[in-house]
Amino acid sequence: MMWRGLGVGLLIFPWIALAYQPAGKFKTEEQAHKYCPNDRVVRVDLSTRRFYAKGHFLYNVVSGATYECLREALEEGNVPG
Repeated sequence: MMWRGLGVGLLIFPWIALAYQPAGKFKTEEQAHKYCPNDRVVRVDLSTRRFYAKGHFLYNVVSGATYECLREALEEGNVPG
């Protein structure tokens, strides 16, 4: 029953779906820097579970990737690309 209400809410307020981000995964680099100002921000390719640091040639190329704190990316089992 709860999911039904959520679906109605998403129809009425579609921005809710756009605003939702899992904890520690961000759409922009700036959001990630605000979340972890004392950690390095990396770009995680969710399909390969590899991450790339700024300066790596795939950092801005990978599609379907999120920005995360390095510590969290490592804790999730992602590996350097």
